[in-house]
Amino acid sequence: MNLELRWQESAWTSCLHAAQILSGKVPENASEALQATLAPPARRLIQEVERAGIAPKLFWRHALPLSAQLSGKSELASVVLRKTRGIELSESSYVATIAGALADLAAAYHKVIPKAEQELSLRRRPIQEAWEARGPGLIYFLNRVLPKEFIPELATVILVLPASAGRGTAHLNYNSLRLEAVLYDPHPQLPEVARLGWLISQLNIDLPKYSELIQPDRVPMIARLATLPAILYAAEEVELVKPGTVTLADALQLWQVAHAGHEALAEIVQQWWQTQETRQAPWPVALAALARMLD
Repeated sequence: MNLELRWQESAWTSCLHAAQILSGKVPENASEALQATLAPPARRLIQEVERAGIAPKLFWRHALPLSAQLSGKSELASVVLRKTRGIELSESSYVATIAGALADLAAAYHKVIPKAEQELSLRRRPIQEAWEARGPGLIYFLNRVLPKEFIPELATVILVLPASAGRGTAHLNYNSLRLEAVLYDPHPQLPEVARLGWLISQLNIDLPKYSELIQPDRVPMIARLATLPAILYAAEEVELVKPGTVTLADALQLWQVAHAGHEALAEIVQQWWQTQETRQAPWPVALAALARMLD
């Protein structure tokens, strides 16, 4: 199966990406100017989202990937409301209040980063060239230890301006991923091109034939964890990572998979991976087993 990546830069998604980060636990390396200007409208947006009865986590799960397709604030608000609360609320007064908060957020972001689009266009080349050089090798070795169907035929890479010195998320429902377009590897021992391969390998795990035994809201986390040993193996094989230098616990921490308990979580994933390598259980069963081990 040949993988085709569609590369897209999005200043609007960059804005929402930063807002999501600033509305939660703010990383130490976040820009002070961005915090001061964007945090207040980000909090207001969350307030409006919660008034509409949408959990913030669910809002971001849809709004972030959709924003790469929908630049209109009212349209984005309406579509997110329809997907999370149903068609009736997608035509309610909540559309205007959420759209207003989105517009305020966009205006605040533009004040801090007025040339976001130009900056993004300059940041695309390094990661794209790195992928063209190492990506095919990563996919080859991923396919040796994961089902080939885990890798989609087509995926969209949404590049956003960094808000935390390296971060990425796979949007399984939208067959896309969001990646901070850093100009250098913030963690040289685990390059960003490996993170890109890891995100790609998660995108098809929400297919029913793999995820039917897992609660839907747990599928994204199971996808992150189940593919982590595979990408570390692949990264070593293509000499992106020196053998034995990056552990599962390291990857969990560096790629912000979990905020705490990295060692304990890594031990669970390692045990699961070793069992799967030995027993070769059907992947739906194996993924469900990982979910149970995390209970």
